[in-house]
Amino acid sequence: MIVATALCCALSHSCANTKASPSGGPKDTIPPVIVGVQPAWGDTMFPLTNGKIRIKFNEYTVVKDAQAILLSPPQKKKPKAKVKGKEIVITFQDTLKPNTTYTIDFGQGLADNNEGNIAPQYVHAFSTGDTLDSIYICGTVLDAENLTPVKKALVSLYTEFRDSSTMLLLPAAAGRTDDWGFFTIRNIKPRPYWIYACTDENNDYLYQLGDEKIGFLNDSIIPYTVMRDSIYELMSFDMKDTLYCQARQSQVELAVFKEFQSKQYIKDKGRKNERQGYVTFSAPNVELKSFQILGVDSTDIIMQFSPQRDSFDFWLNSQYPPEDSLFMTVVYMKTDSTGNLALTSENLAAAVSKEFAAKAKSEEGRKAAEADTLTDLKINLEEANVEQDGISLEFSVPIVEMALDSIVLLTTNTRNQTDTTAFTFVQDTTSLLKYLLQNSEEYKPGYKYELIIPEATFWDVYHRKNKEAKKEFQLPNTENLNTLTVNLSGTNGKRFLIELTDDGCKKVFRKYEVLKDGTYYFPYLQDGKYAIRLTEDRNNNGLFDTGNLLKWQQAERMKLYKLPDGTSKLEIKEQMDLIQDIDLTTLFD
Repeated sequence: MIVATALCCALSHSCANTKASPSGGPKDTIPPVIVGVQPAWGDTMFPLTNGKIRIKFNEYTVVKDAQAILLSPPQKKKPKAKVKGKEIVITFQDTLKPNTTYTIDFGQGLADNNEGNIAPQYVHAFSTGDTLDSIYICGTVLDAENLTPVKKALVSLYTEFRDSSTMLLLPAAAGRTDDWGFFTIRNIKPRPYWIYACTDENNDYLYQLGDEKIGFLNDSIIPYTVMRDSIYELMSFDMKDTLYCQARQSQVELAVFKEFQSKQYIKDKGRKNERQGYVTFSAPNVELKSFQILGVDSTDIIMQFSPQRDSFDFWLNSQYPPEDSLFMTVVYMKTDSTGNLALTSENLAAAVSKEFAAKAKSEEGRKAAEADTLTDLKINLEEANVEQDGISLEFSVPIVEMALDSIVLLTTNTRNQTDTTAFTFVQDTTSLLKYLLQNSEEYKPGYKYELIIPEATFWDVYHRKNKEAKKEFQLPNTENLNTLTVNLSGTNGKRFLIELTDDGCKKVFRKYEVLKDGTYYFPYLQDGKYAIRLTEDRNNNGLFDTGNLLKWQQAERMKLYKLPDGTSKLEIKEQMDLIQDIDLTTLFD
C-alpha cells in the first residue's frame, strides 16, 4: 500500500514535459518518473519460475548500479535487470520459494539515460502465496569505533540462531543502509528474528571474516509494527535533506566492528635494521612465556609490545655488533588443531636484508653511520592539556642512559622573575619509548615556562646522544575561552572512558579514565560544537577493544551523550561555563 501511494504520487508528475531540451537549453535535473508497474505492487500468487516484473518510466532509464538493487529474501543468483525501451524488466535466475513475500529495493540503482538523474527510491513487493506479509523493522547501523553511520551495510534477519549463520546461510530477509546508516526491512512476518549487520564488501549477502565488519544483537527480536502509508520511516527522502533524514526513528541500533582474530600463531618476523627486529602474531593479547636469541644475553634484549599485544619490537643492547642472522626461540600460547591454546616453542631466524647489509658495509654506509650521532627526541606538549597530561618526551628507539639532573624547567612569574621548578620524570606505562615530565607545582595562569634539555642528557641503544632541545609554553588565556564540567554518576563499579571531541568525533580534546562517580573538567575550550563520547572499558586497558562473532562477544560499547532535544552536538560559545549531568546507567541501558 505504501509503495502504491508513492506510485500514485509519481504518476501525478507524469504530465511534465519529457521531450529532449533544445541544444543549449537548461540542463535536465528532473529524475525519471514511474508511469506503470506490471504486476502491480502487492501482487500475490506470483509464479515460482519464469516470472517477470516490468517497471515503465516516462523517459529512457538505465541501470546505473546493479549492486544497489536488493532482492529480499536474497537468492544465490541475483535477479537481472535489463532495459527494454522505457521499461526496466526484472527476471529471476533462481526458483522462488513458495508462500513467501519478496521485496525488490532499487535503492539508487536506476537513473535517466541522459543526465544520470537518480530515480526516486522504489521498493516493489509481491508474494508467491495468497497473502502479503505486512510487518517492518527499521534501524541504524553505526561503526562501533567512531559512531559514524555505515553506508551500504547489509542488515540480515535469520529465523534460527547460529552464531555462524551470517557466514554460511542466506538470510530470511535483508535490507541495506542508506547514506545515514538507516535501513528498513519491509513485508516480513511478526516472528522472532536474529539480526546481523555487515559491510558485505563483495556483495554476496554473507559475512566474510577479514576485511568486512560485523555487528549483531545479543537477543532475538520480534518486529510487530504494521506498514502504513503515513509511517515516516518508510518514506523516501533525498539524502541531502539532513532535517528529514535525521528525524527518522530507529527501532534497533547495531554497531559493526572489525573482528579480532581468535586463532593465535606467529604471523611474521624480521629485522628492521642491525639492532632492531620484530615478531607479529595473528591475534591480540598473546601470552608470551619467553623470548630468547642465540648467543645474546637476556639482559641485552629490550622488548616493546604494541598496545593490543599482537606484536613486539626488540632491540639489542649488546656491546658487540649483532650477527647478520639471528636465531630466536619464542615460547607462547598457540592455537592448536583442536582450537585450544597450548604451550608451544618455535624457532625463528631473522636476517638483516641484503640491501641494508650491503649499504652498512659500503663507504657510504660508514660515513652515514659516523654522521648519525644524534638520537631523535620529540617534545610533545599541548598548552590546553599540560595540567592534566604533562609533557611527553618521545624517542624512536629505547634510551639506555640518562642524566636527569641536567634537565631544567624554568618558571617566569608575572613580575618577570625566573626560577627553576621541581618536576617528576617517569616512563610512560604504555610505551618504553615515551617519558612523562610533570611540574611538581601547580601551573599558574600568566606564568611563562621553558623546558631545557641539554645535549647528551639521553643516550639510546645505538649509543647516540640527543641534541639540545627547548620548549616554551604557558597556560591559555582564559579571557575568551569556555569551560565544560561533567558530573558523572552510575559507574556501579565499572570502568569507563570519557572524551570531549569535535562534533564529528574525529579530534579528541581531552580524555579521562573514569573509575568512579565524580566531576570531570574540560577547560580552555574555543567557541564551537563538541560531542561527549563515553566508552565502557571492560578490560580496563584504556583503549577501545573490538569483538568476536563466533565467541558472541560484542565490541566495547561506545555512546554519545545526547541533549534533551535528541542531538549529540554540544554548542559552546561566548565565555560559557557549561555543566552537564550524565547518568551512565541510563546511557548504557
